Amino acid sequence: MKSAPIPKNEKERLISLHTLGLLDTKPEERFDRITRTATKVFNVSISTLTLIDEKREWFKSVCGLDQREGDRAISFCGHALLSHKIFIISDTKKDKRFSDNPMVTGKPYIRFYAGVPIINADGQRIGVFCIKDTKPRPFSKSDEEILKNLSAWAELEINSRNLSLALSEGRKYQTQLKAQAQKLGNFRVASQNVLEDLEIEKSKVDIAKAREEAILLSIGDGLLATDEKGNIIFINKTAEKLLGIKNKEVVGKFLSKVVSMEDEKGILIPLAKRPVNMALVNTTTTTTTTAGPSYYYIRKDKTKFPAAIMVTPIILDKKVIGAIEVLRDITKEKEIDKAKSEFISLASHQLKTPPTAVKILTERILAGELGKITEKQREYISDVRSSNQRMIDIVNTLLDVSHIELGTFTIELKEKDICAVLKNMLHELKPVSAKKQLMIKEVYQKNRKMILISEPLFRMIINNLLVNAINYTEDRGNIKVECCEINKGQILGGKFLNENSVAVIITDTGYGIPEDQQGKLFTKFFRADNVRQKQTDGTGLGLYIVKSILDNTGGSIWFSSKENKGSTFYVTIPITGMRSKKDKN
Repeated sequence: MKSAPIPKNEKERLISLHTLGLLDTKPEERFDRITRTATKVFNVSISTLTLIDEKREWFKSVCGLDQREGDRAISFCGHALLSHKIFIISDTKKDKRFSDNPMVTGKPYIRFYAGVPIINADGQRIGVFCIKDTKPRPFSKSDEEILKNLSAWAELEINSRNLSLALSEGRKYQTQLKAQAQKLGNFRVASQNVLEDLEIEKSKVDIAKAREEAILLSIGDGLLATDEKGNIIFINKTAEKLLGIKNKEVVGKFLSKVVSMEDEKGILIPLAKRPVNMALVNTTTTTTTTAGPSYYYIRKDKTKFPAAIMVTPIILDKKVIGAIEVLRDITKEKEIDKAKSEFISLASHQLKTPPTAVKILTERILAGELGKITEKQREYISDVRSSNQRMIDIVNTLLDVSHIELGTFTIELKEKDICAVLKNMLHELKPVSAKKQLMIKEVYQKNRKMILISEPLFRMIINNLLVNAINYTEDRGNIKVECCEINKGQILGGKFLNENSVAVIITDTGYGIPEDQQGKLFTKFFRADNVRQKQTDGTGLGLYIVKSILDNTGGSIWFSSKENKGSTFYVTIPITGMRSKKDKN
């Protein structure tokens, strides 16, 4: 008997396997469904999804055996792990490597084996998807294709774990940002208290000033203060280092003249749009984060860095007397966000091929092209097809997100009647709404104008909103869809419009959105608690995609909602049309 070989990259392979976090976990239906399907399709007694650990083979899913693990040295999967094609043994007793193997001469008396290596998202071989039988048998090219596609399905389910881990890291990072925002908010209160103390205790001005400067100089983030005109009156050591300037060189000078600021496209930010000036004029706190548009500070040596900024006006006796800006370099966060988006895009492209192959194969099987199948087999194959279609939808959604975040989505504008496109979309969705017996009322303005839009992007926006309204409204509920022109200066849904626009308004009598969660609605991967309890399916990416497209094309979206009463979503597009990337530059 020949022992299972050990690969040269065993150390890296084991790290990849253990990072997945699947070893010694409870059985999961998403994996068990695949092994059950394999035993039925091939009419074999055993199928396993095997993870190859240091000294054992452990079954994440097993059908036809009582045990959950075995000795790696004598395992068939230990050999299949290193194979660059399907590892097939038609008759184990005729193969010198396995004829005296304990699993051949004793229980479970394996006489046939076929296995395909499972590859992790980082390219490491972590396990094998296989079928086994107690009698020898031939294995055709058609059989090989089916086993490859079932293996691809298992591989897809395993790698979805990596996406879950990425989402978890994203949530941790959001928590850190909230904590930072809270810290900055507390600083505003502290600053106001300091100013009040200075007014009351004038005799202690020198002591208080020294104490305050010591505290501000020691703050880890960059900090600078201006007077009511925007002239710098204080800058700490961290801000000096970040901006490449010295305190003695800039105090008393106008901030915008000392250091320039530009956006992601290299366009200088106008004075009125700079955070300090907005805080001084609007008397409200101005904040930027990694999630929104980026501001870049430009140093004297022409190098630049992206900054997260929070500017708070200093108000005394209802009068603005200055502002405090806290800033930090978010280069690393930007790089992480970009790497994450590029990884999702790459992974999604790679993951798209196997489900497509599975879809074609299952449709051929169900159509009888590969031979007659039983009703039970048809039921199993139908399950495979529906699960596979959901995976295709998830991958396509992730691709849409990555295109938006990387700025690679295409905007091709043509003159269209928005209301006509909307009406056509409702007609396409009629079978879905009719199934739930929903009452849909349509209201369209007459004498409409043609406006420039990207129809694929517009359809993506409206389809997400219509599908949400249908999915999250109880049977026999009501949905109202309106399309009309709104003039500049009018108020729509509580919002003042600053340009002539075409509006699409979608109202439903559905579940609504809990008030305490409405602020998160357009964030990535968010799903409200009340809908997650009623419908477990969903990625939480639809509304994020909608808002991202509108933000990038000059449109707007907002909503009003009451839990258990329903929601109204408002979408506006300027009457001048969507804006292409060229327009925005």
